[in-house]
Amino acid sequence: MQNRKKEMTEEKKSTRRPSAPLGERLMERGLLSLRQFQFALQKQRVENSRFGVLLIRYGLVEEDILVRELAARKSIPYIAADSFPPPDPEVLKHFNRELCLLNGFLPIRRSENELEILLGDGDEASVSELAMHRTGLKCRFMQGTFTRVTQYIRESFYFTQHSIEALVNQEMRRLSDDADHAVSLDKFLDYLLHWAVYERATDIHLMPSPTSLHLFFRIDGVLRPMVALPSQLSRLVIYIKLISEMDISEQRRPQDGSFHSTILDQPFAVRVSILYTEFGERVVLRLLPERSELSSLEQLGFLREDIDRLERIFLKPAGMVLITGPTGSGKSTTMHAALQIQSLVESNVLTVEDPIEYRVPGSAQTEVNRRTGYDFSNALRYFLRHDPDVILIGEIRDAETAQAAVEAAATGHLVLSTLHAPNVFGVVPRLRPFGLEPQTIADNLVAVISQRLLRRNCPHCSRKVILSEAERQRLGDGEINARRGTGCKACGFSGYFGRLPVYEILELNQALSNLIADNAGREAIYQKAVTSGFRGMLEQAKWRVRNGQTTLEEVGRVIGWSLGE
Repeated sequence: MQNRKKEMTEEKKSTRRPSAPLGERLMERGLLSLRQFQFALQKQRVENSRFGVLLIRYGLVEEDILVRELAARKSIPYIAADSFPPPDPEVLKHFNRELCLLNGFLPIRRSENELEILLGDGDEASVSELAMHRTGLKCRFMQGTFTRVTQYIRESFYFTQHSIEALVNQEMRRLSDDADHAVSLDKFLDYLLHWAVYERATDIHLMPSPTSLHLFFRIDGVLRPMVALPSQLSRLVIYIKLISEMDISEQRRPQDGSFHSTILDQPFAVRVSILYTEFGERVVLRLLPERSELSSLEQLGFLREDIDRLERIFLKPAGMVLITGPTGSGKSTTMHAALQIQSLVESNVLTVEDPIEYRVPGSAQTEVNRRTGYDFSNALRYFLRHDPDVILIGEIRDAETAQAAVEAAATGHLVLSTLHAPNVFGVVPRLRPFGLEPQTIADNLVAVISQRLLRRNCPHCSRKVILSEAERQRLGDGEINARRGTGCKACGFSGYFGRLPVYEILELNQALSNLIADNAGREAIYQKAVTSGFRGMLEQAKWRVRNGQTTLEEVGRVIGWSLGE
């Protein structure tokens, strides 16, 4: 009996030693409840994982917030993912990929008699001992988010050891000389996929011409020409159709399909669309990571004052919140970030998506399957029998889904969804053709968020610029610290690296709801919103230019505003 008590005491000590200081600090800041803390401790005893990793895995604390807390506790600098320094290949030679993945760190460079280390979920003491043994150098640490550091380790070792462009060109020459088509195209396609991930591309475009096949990547929302493939490689289209389970004999009508691939140990679903054109079949491959990193609203680039407002909106007990914007404007990403605000241990969150883009810990996620008749509207009928608190619908596309969503909101559930509308004031006119009465919309619509994505100035090469008088007048009042990227290797010499949102939020109050119920026009609703403090998307875009985050040209490209207007 005494031995058993001793074992239990030792177990508690070993559990609390790494967990209690971090957990207590998070609770003191109101970022973790006592119930969530106890839940994580129970999971730690069962799963034998690091406490911080468990908090992230089960969605109890946003990863970015937790990692910042860890960095502060360790007194080491936190570094954002888009500012990770490139590792020195000579330093990487002292280590290997498996060792770094196992211990959660990446060596960056040697600085005098120190080794700079990017730390993920690794332990400082063990990493310091390991680095001293291999290099004889003391360590200076930087802290990054766990998931992004893990991904960066894989990317760094692979692309340091392989020149991906050289591999593509080498395989292209080999296939061009293969007159008998004896060489398989699987390796070439795999190289193209790795190249796309290396360049941060979301889509691969293969465009036929009379003499060649042009390869484009969509990077940060813009198509970038990469290489022209010789006409002998046009059989690549047939190979893609084959692995995507399409009809390879059909070359006159559009087709859709998909296949799965593993790139740098990460599973991807690749959605394929084929369109017949004058010069042959045009192919678009969309890369969808099956385990995408779920970002918080702050990581996505939402402003702090707006995050407080959005948190209030997304924590409403019932009603419908809609996010609008064109394809590729980040609607789904924002909607999933909203789920991180929920207490996923204490709430029943159900989602229906097409496809599942982000894995949300603690939620029950389902995927549309039209072959079996499981679509958005059918899912909602089943969801209501499962006692949900929050329901996420990938998109409202038709009257049946719209009516089911409003019914769910009216019966005491928070419903999050996306809708194609030009701005926040276009939502009500967009919903009316679905058969929803103005009074019904007014009673259930809580808020509308409309957003676009602007390319962000590259943090590695952006420099201050002097604007012309006409440009300064366009930006209005306020201090101007305009910047523009000059182009470097990190940004593919585009001057931009990553994207940030510009958005407008319409939170309905009683006056706005009354106008909607009375079937008022857009202008009347807009004027009332302005008197309630509404700020349009263009105003925020100007603010981002004044603060050096993006450029006037990018605002004109995305929002349709230019100096010539």
